[in-house]
Amino acid sequence: MKNFLIMLLMLGFAAISITGCEKKMVDSMMDAAKPSETPTKDNPEAYTVALVQAAIDLYKTEGLDAVIAYHNDPANIDGQRYVFITDENDNFLAHAPMPELIGTDLKDVKWLEEDVERHDGSTLGAKIAEATATGAWIDYLWPNPVSGENEQKRTWAIRHDGYLFGSGYYVPIEDDSEEQASETVEN
Repeated sequence: MKNFLIMLLMLGFAAISITGCEKKMVDSMMDAAKPSETPTKDNPEAYTVALVQAAIDLYKTEGLDAVIAYHNDPANIDGQRYVFITDENDNFLAHAPMPELIGTDLKDVKWLEEDVERHDGSTLGAKIAEATATGAWIDYLWPNPVSGENEQKRTWAIRHDGYLFGSGYYVPIEDDSEEQASETVEN
């Protein structure tokens, strides 16, 4: 009986070796062990989309109260980046840098005066609120809390379960100091 069990085990190992099952299992374990490719701030669009997706993922796993609490905590502002969330009626639920917006209507947020080329009778907030489940990018001027200047901002907004999740970044101004320096040297 003992010899029969040993023979059965050997046949089982031989069958696994021939079919390559152990390689598939090892390969899938290795794939699972690879670190995910998280975008960096060097790619601001991808980083912003990932930040918003992380908020949606938190909503899916922990619920609405948890995601609102997390994104209303100023400790979770990432430099110039933060996530804002509105309800189905576009009333702010989360906005860490400006908590006074909580409960107000996103659609009431107006364009800045110097952003006249985007004025089309709607408000800036209404443009952002138009985002659907496929998402939308909105470009506009907005006060940068770091520089104190009105700067070009780019916001990614997407609907999930009726809620609007969004985040943005300030578009870097091209550094023309080298060009100015070379013009100075030539003159």
